[in-house]
This record gives sequence, structure tokens and C-alpha cells, in this order.
Amino acid sequence: MNQDSTDPVQPSDPAQPQSGGNRPKWLTRKEYTDPAEKKRDFWIGVVLFFILNVVLALCQFGLGFGLIDTWSGSSDILIGIVAVLFWLLPWAVNIGLIVLFALTRSQIALGMLAGFGIILALAIAAGIIFTIWCFVALSSSGF
Repeated sequence: MNQDSTDPVQPSDPAQPQSGGNRPKWLTRKEYTDPAEKKRDFWIGVVLFFILNVVLALCQFGLGFGLIDTWSGSSDILIGIVAVLFWLLPWAVNIGLIVLFALTRSQIALGMLAGFGIILALAIAAGIIFTIWCFVALSSSGF
């Protein structure tokens, strides 16, 4: 059969949308409709970063001190392993949530990264102020 027609070929079944795929509903990317929604998610990420890290620090110090007192008669290696796990927990939770939100709600992930940047900038500023204070204190005392 000779097909010299210029009509486009129609597929027999419609194509599947690429946005959802076989992912679960909670793992699909959020489509932002307006800038206010983006700003809200960004600030949710900033606040989430600070609240999450305060809670993790309280849990880390509280559980760490409690376990050391409770396990004083047990093996030092076991206490060391548990302590290292408690020290790594905030890193794992923060990185895991940033990756999860980067895949699902990107503005929350950016807000969490901005919260980290705020803390880093404050730490650098405090270090600079402390260094200047040390030089002023040493120069005024005659050393």
C-alpha cells in the first residue's frame, strides 16, 4: 500500500503526563501558581530550619547527658557509638529534609538553605567582632 498522505499519524492511546509518573502523591513536585505562595513556602522553610534545629539540639543534649548517666556501668565503646549517632542525627535530618523538599516543594528547601546562610553569616560576624575586641583589649593593656 502506498501512503503518500501528509496527514500526521495519530497515536492509538494518549501519552501519560510526565509530572506525576509512578511517584506517590506526597513525592510529586508542587506547582506554584503565584508569588505569594512561593514567599509563604520560603518563610516556612526558614522558620522550619530554626525550630527544627533548636528541637534537635535540645534532644541531643538532653538524651546525650541522660544516656551517659544511665550507661555509666556499660561499655565505653557503646557509649561512644551512641554519642556519635546523636551528633550525626541533626546533619542527617537537615540534609534529608532539604533533599526531600528540593524534590517536592523547592521554596521550602531554599528557605532552609537561607536559614543555614543566616546562621553562618551571624557566626562569621560574631567571629569578626570577637577578633576586633581581642585586638582592642590586647592593645589597650600594653601587651
